[in-house]
Amino acid sequence: MFPSKHSIDERSRAAAGHAAGIWLGVTQVLLAGVVFYRLYVLGQPDEEIRDFQAVLGISLFGFIALQLFLGGIMPVLKWRGMLVAYLLLAGSITIVCLLIYGWPEAQDWANTWLPALLGPAILVIAYGAIARLGQWRIERQISRNP
Repeated sequence: MFPSKHSIDERSRAAAGHAAGIWLGVTQVLLAGVVFYRLYVLGQPDEEIRDFQAVLGISLFGFIALQLFLGGIMPVLKWRGMLVAYLLLAGSITIVCLLIYGWPEAQDWANTWLPALLGPAILVIAYGAIARLGQWRIERQISRNP
């Protein structure tokens, strides 16, 4: 539409994508800082900042998922690696929660043990599935364009 003296090549696209990724990371860190400031400095209840938490979660997990799927560059974990990642995540979350809150009552398992054990499982399985799909996508593109 407009005449251009500059042609856009792979290097300029990669540089623009890299700069956009850095800026997205900066805004995510700033948004997380706002959430922590409002929670712990201002003492606002958690219910008042659910919208910030939702936007931050969607942004972070969306960015990671798009990098995994479209980039196809993240490592694809084998079953053993997924198990180790799960054990590390679940163990660290459980240990931190036990140190902060103490040993939970048996009837509170849905609020204490279930999130600490199910959350990391969901994250590791989602990571593995999206990374595998991204790798298959890249392999198909490479096989189509020899």
